[in-house]
Amino acid sequence: MSLHAETVHVTRVTPVPRESASCRASPPADAHPRQSASAALAAWLSGHEFPDVHSRGIGGVTPLMLAALHGEDSLVDALLDAGARFGALDDEGNHALWYACLAGAPAPILRLIEAGIEIDHANDHDITCLMQAAASGRVEVMHLLLSLGASEGLYAPDGRDALDMAADRGFELLRTARRLGDAKPGAQGIEAGRAAIAADAFTDKAA
Repeated sequence: MSLHAETVHVTRVTPVPRESASCRASPPADAHPRQSASAALAAWLSGHEFPDVHSRGIGGVTPLMLAALHGEDSLVDALLDAGARFGALDDEGNHALWYACLAGAPAPILRLIEAGIEIDHANDHDITCLMQAAASGRVEVMHLLLSLGASEGLYAPDGRDALDMAADRGFELLRTARRLGDAKPGAQGIEAGRAAIAADAFTDKAA
């Protein structure tokens, strides 16, 4: 019997180098801060009894409106990132910028306007954010809104524009200051000053 040489086929296996720890895929650099921000937002929503970023509280106030009212820019940012609708309106027809202007903090005002919120939106009483700032004597908010493109040529139902309201507010403050200056010193003068301030505050509410 003849011997035949057997042909042995050897499958060559290419060794796969073990992946080093330094070469492993790592999460994005901002993953942890985003997770922390999401957790903080969830805790804030829960603490204020909002089921989600789109929910509404008393008076139709949304989480974004409340964060803007408190001047909490980081929360405003987190809510916008989470999809909060900046154009949502409360029961009076005000959106989040109105609340940011009440707070007077520049950062949330800038953030909301950069997000695309309507700067000249008028609420159900046909009052804009600029008018609100003017009527309340918030000169710094007026300046910021005007610098960002707010229109001073819009009119309230009583025919006044924002500059008229600012002028009227200035005259009211001057009248109050004059009353306080004319008041007698001592306890009697203090009481007279308080009465003058209270009278002006009542006039503001009535208006």
